[in-house]
Amino acid sequence: MKKPVVKVMSLTLCAVLALGGTVYAVNAAGAPAPSAAPAETAAKTAPSGDGRNVKDETVYALARADGSVDKIIVSDWVKNAQGGDTIDDVTRLTGIENVKGNETYTLGGDNACVWDARGNDIYYQGEIDQELPVSVAVSYTLDGAPISAEELAGRSGKVTIRFDYTNHQYELVDINGTQEKIYVPFAMLTGVVLDNDVFSNVSVSNGKIVNDGDRTIVAGLALPGLRDSLGLDADDLDLPEYVEITADAEGFALETTVTLAANGLFNDVADQTGDYDELDNLDGKLDELTDAMDQLMDGSSRLYDGLCTLLDRSQELVSGIDKLAAGAAQLKRGADSLSAGASQLQAGAASLNEGLTALAEKNDTLNGGAAQVFQSLLATANAQLAAAGVQAPELTAENYAQVLEGVIASAGDSPAGQQVAALKASLDNYNGFYQGLRQYTAGVAQAQAGAGELNGGAASLKDGADSLSAGAGELYDGILTMKDSAPALIDGATQLRDGAMELSGGLKRFNEEGVQKLVDAFDGGLGGLLDRLDAVKAVSERYTSFSGISDDMDGQVKFVWRTESVERG
Repeated sequence: MKKPVVKVMSLTLCAVLALGGTVYAVNAAGAPAPSAAPAETAAKTAPSGDGRNVKDETVYALARADGSVDKIIVSDWVKNAQGGDTIDDVTRLTGIENVKGNETYTLGGDNACVWDARGNDIYYQGEIDQELPVSVAVSYTLDGAPISAEELAGRSGKVTIRFDYTNHQYELVDINGTQEKIYVPFAMLTGVVLDNDVFSNVSVSNGKIVNDGDRTIVAGLALPGLRDSLGLDADDLDLPEYVEITADAEGFALETTVTLAANGLFNDVADQTGDYDELDNLDGKLDELTDAMDQLMDGSSRLYDGLCTLLDRSQELVSGIDKLAAGAAQLKRGADSLSAGASQLQAGAASLNEGLTALAEKNDTLNGGAAQVFQSLLATANAQLAAAGVQAPELTAENYAQVLEGVIASAGDSPAGQQVAALKASLDNYNGFYQGLRQYTAGVAQAQAGAGELNGGAASLKDGADSLSAGAGELYDGILTMKDSAPALIDGATQLRDGAMELSGGLKRFNEEGVQKLVDAFDGGLGGLLDRLDAVKAVSERYTSFSGISDDMDGQVKFVWRTESVERG
């Protein structure tokens, strides 16, 4: 049942939008402006009834602030679908006026009205004095106490505006052997525009609110008599029969309110359901709905459990981020220390390289001087051997030891042998010095090369240490950002968990208060409900005009109430 009701509201809202220009085109005298052609737009979509003429009727009730009607104006558009020269019409209107052409009419008995249409559509309006099918009563309270609109003007406080609708249009229909009142299913849509300088904290029962900053537009829906027609209790299915608007007012003043009533929308809903054939299988569909609700509730419980786990893991993650931030801070300090040490190492390596380079530059001089001294010593030794009459090859750095050992072996322990032995010992000592110097200079050269490599390595180490320090700093900053975002993560996970809990509770309430009530309401009673729905549809289809319609016409009718504004005075 809720789907048709929602469809009625949607279609009613569309109709109000279509009629908006018409409603506000009512002139100061209370009559629709002739140029508005009020019913034409809405009726362009109306069925023509297989070539039958169509009367689209709009009834305007000009009312006081309490809803009591002062004047009723009816605007009719007769669509000449047959293109006839004349149109046989029926009307109870007085003061009939052609509002869009110059076609004339002739009145006859039984409210007959024959239009000299000449193939044209006819647009006319007039007045009527008879009871409306639905009455609208508007009442007001200020801070909980009843008050008239006149007394309320300019006052401030908590204001309630209530629209009560009473459906008087019904037929007695046989439902399973009992005569039941089946009301024409009027959908009542009331629209109110509230000045935001006057009203605040606006709420509405059975409706919607739109606020554009300057004004608050309130639209409320009611279906008077439909629940009785369907034989339902309010506890089974709540079909609203009033609209109540509550707001805080500062210097109360109220613009004109507009209420639209239409039953053709219900016919459209019924037609789309194929005379409610879909309800024949409603038992099975309700079982499917119940099963789906069970699955949905189980899923919401699992969602809640999963979000609880997510919250726990989020808290563990935050703790891990704290530890990670401490480690990153320590890493940054170590990287900074390494960078400082690398700087010192680079400076020391540069100094060492500079000193060894200076030493290495003296290597050739030292080696050359030592070689000259050795040659001088060898020349002196050769001269001494010659003076001693020792016949021996000329001494060189390479052969002196072998030559002198041979001489010593030949001379034995003679004074000459002892002199040669002393000479050899002197040359051996210098040769040891000379070879050590050569090794030293070679070591200096090697150390100088190593110092150069050390200097380059120290520079690379410094660059690497600087990069590591910069990377450690970025890592630390990133972790701090994560740490700053951690509370939002916890809050988000907490909100998700709480939202899942509310969802679970909401689904449970929806199941208990909505689905189960719907199942209980229709359990075993579908046959009677279908009979009542068919009766409602039939009664609605038969109500096609307020002021009269001929038997060979199709028609539709809508009602518009306009209450007078409440001025501050």
